[in-house]
Amino acid sequence: MDNLRILWVDDEIESLKAFVIFLTERGYNVKTASNGSDAVEMVLKGKFDLVLLDEMMPGMDGLSTLQEMKRINSSLPIIMVTKSEEEGLMDNAIAGQIADYLIKPVNPKQIIMTIKKIFETDEIRKNKIGEEYTRFSARLNQKISSNPKWEEWIDIYGDICRWDLIIDEYNDPALTQMHFLEKLNSNAEFCSYLEKNYSSWLKSDERPVMSFDLIENYIIPQISSEGPVYFVVLDCMRLDQYYSLEPFLSEMFDIDLRMYYSILPTATPYSRNSIFSGLLPVEIEKNFPDYWVESSDLDNSRNRNEHQLLEAHLEDLGCNIDKSRYIKIFNIDEGNFVLRKVDSWVNDELVVLVYNFLDLLAHHRSKSQVLKEAIPDEGALRAFTKHWFLHSSFYETLKQIRKQNATVIITTDHGSIRVNRASQLVGDKSTTTTVRYKQGKNLSCNDKNALHVKEPKEYGLPSKSIVDNYVFAKEDYYFVYPNLFHQYMKQYNGTFQHGGISMEEVILPLAICKPKV
Repeated sequence: MDNLRILWVDDEIESLKAFVIFLTERGYNVKTASNGSDAVEMVLKGKFDLVLLDEMMPGMDGLSTLQEMKRINSSLPIIMVTKSEEEGLMDNAIAGQIADYLIKPVNPKQIIMTIKKIFETDEIRKNKIGEEYTRFSARLNQKISSNPKWEEWIDIYGDICRWDLIIDEYNDPALTQMHFLEKLNSNAEFCSYLEKNYSSWLKSDERPVMSFDLIENYIIPQISSEGPVYFVVLDCMRLDQYYSLEPFLSEMFDIDLRMYYSILPTATPYSRNSIFSGLLPVEIEKNFPDYWVESSDLDNSRNRNEHQLLEAHLEDLGCNIDKSRYIKIFNIDEGNFVLRKVDSWVNDELVVLVYNFLDLLAHHRSKSQVLKEAIPDEGALRAFTKHWFLHSSFYETLKQIRKQNATVIITTDHGSIRVNRASQLVGDKSTTTTVRYKQGKNLSCNDKNALHVKEPKEYGLPSKSIVDNYVFAKEDYYFVYPNLFHQYMKQYNGTFQHGGISMEEVILPLAICKPKV
């Protein structure tokens, strides 16, 4: 803060020499002007870090001088010195026209504190955030070392995601790196926990809410005669991405945020079908064989019958709905169609909207150098998600829905993780081409980096033959074949993928939104 170049403008500047000397003795380089015209000329010709500007001056007054200085340098901090605390000054401060204002008579300590507030706030906040993060880190490690249960893992991941957004506000590489390492350690412990407990959850009621529970637990209870229920699935949305949208949602709705666990694999053909059917994949294959495509290369085809699976599920639950609809949105035209039609759905009981933008974004980013540069990391992904939402037809649709006395339930089918470590895998030609999970015969991989499922039915998964098995990448690993190891490592390293086991992919938000009265 030393050597700041300060311009003090006051028509009685001669009477302020003591203040000028006081600032000079503390290392500030202070220039003076007795009128607005001279001050503007000095700003035009010289460089200043700060201006102290008297509001009431003959000739060019303080506000006129302010406007001219801002025209020359819009980012120049200006402290207005005034005899009265007028509402207009506060308006200018809020609008960013002035950095602060002082009420006459001023004293030296006031000036120093105001200068500190302007130039040291970021540094003070960074130091404070660093101290708070150190305390958070200690609590986090204490929680993880105490063998947390599934409920506690939800709290742990929620806290991590909230810190993601806080850290986004600061350009502090050291804090960012520290947080990355904490997430890495937390994910390793979470993967070990899930590996030990997942198969037993499928046989017990002592478990978290999972994909196949959503319709029964959250959708059915909201269906009533009071207004339509909109069930919105944003494919491939992580909790931190949801948090980046929540402030805008909360302007329109009162939000009750719940959390649930995705089934494995955390991939659309499995997790989303499970949501709409209320079944595990092995049960879908058994009960609806026509809807389960056997070819490993036709995963997308497995989601063509979600509407039919939903109808069968609702019937099994004894829920008779007269008017419902199911719409997938893949592009701008389909989003605009929903926006045009949403007002006519006010008498429907259930409207299901599946938006695929975030999933398409993750997939296309893996192939597009432009998107890789635009979204280099998780912070950029959150920023891009917010940008999309605020300029999307989905946001405009929510504004229309809000007027209908409708309940909106917003969730996702799985998340994604930025993969950074390659793990070798051996499989035959029938092995699936996915990056974070594989299905095939006699798969071989490093079991430290993956969960190897040799009995698929124990995990609720279908198998093509007696030797068919699955592997799920843990943490931020991804699978690469040894014969093309470096080629695929170059292609996939740093991309956002899903299908494996991580907090980002498994622990998911579900927001029950009611219109604000």
